[in-house]
Amino acid sequence: MTLHVAIIGGGASGTLAAAHLLRRRSSPERLRITLVESREDVGCGIAYSTDQSSHLLNTRVHNMSAFPEEPEHFARWLERQGLSSGGGLEFVPRKVYGRYLTELIAAEPNASAVPRLRIVKQECTGLRPHEHGVEVALSDGTVLPSHFAILATGYCRDGRHEPGLDDPWSRPEKHDLAAPVVLVGTGLTMVDMVMSLLDSGQSGPIYALSRRGLLPQPHRVTKPLKLSTADIPIGTSLAYMMHWLRSTIRSHETAGGNWRDIIDGLRPHTQMLWRHLPHESRGRFLRHASSLWDTHRHRMPPASADRIADAQASGLLRIIRGHFQEAHRTAHGTNITYRPSGSREPLVLEASHAIDCRGFGRLSLPTKNRLIQSLLDDGLARVDTLKLGLDFDKHDALVDANGCSTARVFGIGPITRGSHWEITAVPDIREQAARLAELLLGTPGLNESAPRRETN
Repeated sequence: MTLHVAIIGGGASGTLAAAHLLRRRSSPERLRITLVESREDVGCGIAYSTDQSSHLLNTRVHNMSAFPEEPEHFARWLERQGLSSGGGLEFVPRKVYGRYLTELIAAEPNASAVPRLRIVKQECTGLRPHEHGVEVALSDGTVLPSHFAILATGYCRDGRHEPGLDDPWSRPEKHDLAAPVVLVGTGLTMVDMVMSLLDSGQSGPIYALSRRGLLPQPHRVTKPLKLSTADIPIGTSLAYMMHWLRSTIRSHETAGGNWRDIIDGLRPHTQMLWRHLPHESRGRFLRHASSLWDTHRHRMPPASADRIADAQASGLLRIIRGHFQEAHRTAHGTNITYRPSGSREPLVLEASHAIDCRGFGRLSLPTKNRLIQSLLDDGLARVDTLKLGLDFDKHDALVDANGCSTARVFGIGPITRGSHWEITAVPDIREQAARLAELLLGTPGLNESAPRRETN
């Protein structure tokens, strides 16, 4: 039997899923993969399609291998490209990582007559699972038959954004460099936009606005504390968990350690923590603690941190704590209305333009993503209770409107955030890709029957 897997989405998640399936196949004749992606730059996605050298990975090279069982895979690829400096704190441009991902699924020079992977540059508009497989509907009206489908749609960007704010990845190429610019949000997207503005020679003030004014913490050399599940209060309330985390960090720092050692030591356990966190505590975490967690968990490279600090010291970059209210375009630019923290009176910032740097929030419905909306309309999927993405079971199988796991459709990457929370970084997605490949292919050889249908 030749197993045919359709992967919907050709960004980092879809590419890693394809790479793990290809690596675990027993022979080319026993596996076919079709990757469906309407964008031209297959393999990069939004995260790694930037062409700016100052947009760096926020994870060290030695943690960015596509394959967890081969941690030096990316480092060796860099060496072959003549790009590795061999430093222990190496953060390479994201566009370089995009090239690495693209090469993972590139055709081999001496490939067999059986194609290892086919790329269909179209939009997937719907899926129809049945007993023996999945029919994948394409935008040209054709239908692609497959045995399994993997949803790798990323954050489901649907083109919807705050009126008056520019999309960070399609912002105006030219503007008055002496005019003010407002960045709404102070996370890693803001860091990228500041790097771009500095590279372009921005001399006017850059205002970065967020509710708490928190910046991503810089990376430093760490020694992750080895934690077992017995050390962590899994299944407790958010309040108890946060109390344990703060006291553990205090004790560690008193002994001469660094808070980063604790956060990094928690990394292998964060998905389990999320799964066992009571639902009410998950909601409270998203409302009150997620921004604080993100600034400590998702850090910026030292080089970026230095440039941010210099821009702040010179007065070029100004961090504002306040609540964004609205953006209004004028004949001369954009006005941002916000309420400063601790004040009831709104203020207005005048700028040449304003960029939405708040990242990706909840899945808003109806969505312009035709595939996701089709799955919801047909009852083949449901939004997870916190509206972070679609609902998936513990095996990453799609859960339908009745709460049953779909035996033929799976998810990978940010679309599964509701189940895993920490599933946006490569070290987490590659583990998920390995599990999916194991499930669909089996070891050794192919698993020729569909995974068992479960009730969620």
